[in-house]
Amino acid sequence: MSEQKSERLGIADAVERTDWTRYAGQASDVKRRGERRRHRLQAGGVLGTAFAVAGVAAAVQGLGSGVKHQGESPASKPGSSAHVTSPPSFRQRNSPIPTLSGPPSASDYPSFPATLPTKPIFIADPGTVLQSGVIGAGSVSGHPWQISYRVIPSGSAANSEPQVTEVDVSLDGKVVTFGGGEGTHVAWGGYQALDQYLQNSGLVNPMVLAMGSPAANVTSIDLRWKDGTVVQVPIRTVTGTRLASFAWNPANPPDALEQVSAAGVSKITITNDGTATWDHGPLPAPIVPATPPTVTTPTGVPNLSQTPKVTPLSSGILGEGTVSGRKWQLAYEIIPSGSAANDSNEVYCTDSAVDATTEQDGCTSSKPFGTGKVNFSYMFGHQQLPLVITSGTADPGTTSMGLEWADGSKEVNAMQQVEGVPMAAVAFDPNKPPSYLLEFGSYGEYRIPLIGSMRYTWTFNWPS
Repeated sequence: MSEQKSERLGIADAVERTDWTRYAGQASDVKRRGERRRHRLQAGGVLGTAFAVAGVAAAVQGLGSGVKHQGESPASKPGSSAHVTSPPSFRQRNSPIPTLSGPPSASDYPSFPATLPTKPIFIADPGTVLQSGVIGAGSVSGHPWQISYRVIPSGSAANSEPQVTEVDVSLDGKVVTFGGGEGTHVAWGGYQALDQYLQNSGLVNPMVLAMGSPAANVTSIDLRWKDGTVVQVPIRTVTGTRLASFAWNPANPPDALEQVSAAGVSKITITNDGTATWDHGPLPAPIVPATPPTVTTPTGVPNLSQTPKVTPLSSGILGEGTVSGRKWQLAYEIIPSGSAANDSNEVYCTDSAVDATTEQDGCTSSKPFGTGKVNFSYMFGHQQLPLVITSGTADPGTTSMGLEWADGSKEVNAMQQVEGVPMAAVAFDPNKPPSYLLEFGSYGEYRIPLIGSMRYTWTFNWPS
């Protein structure tokens, strides 16, 4: 499910360079698996910070009814609770989505000032400011936010415009520059959650901040929660562009954004998913383990029922065990590549299985087949299997590899030789992640701390 970072480009290149059209019989099947592996690796990459987003396109539907506006009636129904997907708990670089201890209060919904502040909030050194203003402001759960813009000299003769516009975001008094573009106008379109980009700045976000440009026929915008609460979002005109900026408590997210026009209401649902990753730094000094580990040696039959129907050159199990009451296995097979144009004359494929469900992880024709140091990722909302399963190689002299949890429990699997490459697989429940990656061998034990992080993506789903 995860590969070493240094292999990410190698797999992508291998998929591109492989002459799948000459693969006899199963070319499309193997290519699909290779593409799947590449996409999975790329999914955890750093998101860009482009300033402009897609244009607005809304399907207008019938008018809604039964609106309960925040401030006009209680914020929530008795006994109601926020709709929150509980994230895994880790020692994190980025804070996961929090949860509410009870029903949301009035402060857990966004509020907006009657008039915008007149003083923009910029980064410490904004440069020469030729023009500036405030795009939006508000607060949620006691946390203030503000979005400001500034026009500055472009500073480069290569630009098509002599001036550029920068957008600065203030969250709880901490300011970062979100992005910019050439010219003196704030250009925008659609709706976009800035939170997923601001995570790259290292700023801890106490809220989800979003902005968009409603169509000309939209007269008002509402955020609607599952309990019926509705908060109206103000529409501002900045440098000739209609903009709507707003925020919400990630523990109390709205269910949808509604654009109201003379023709009716267009409902845009808001959903979120995320990718959890666990990584580690360089190897620490080896230690002598207090007690020898209990090592599991795979004895089952490789679950290869969903791999291409090709007679394998070799196959086997890299790891198996039981996690949170679920039996898991990671099996591999090596099959002929079928083309001299491939990086290798062999293709290496893996399958992850949990109980009765098998997922084809992907294929690569690159050698060595080992994935190097073990790193982990889990895509919430997209992952088919409920466990994190991954494999990798280890340092010379390693005979087994495993994981250790905070309570001292361990899971250790024996290394398997795959064409001379020592490999092993490990697995865990993403809601109960381990604290250490373990390697045992002639040198003793490497007890390598794992550090987890979580990145969430909020999506505005336009009606089709």
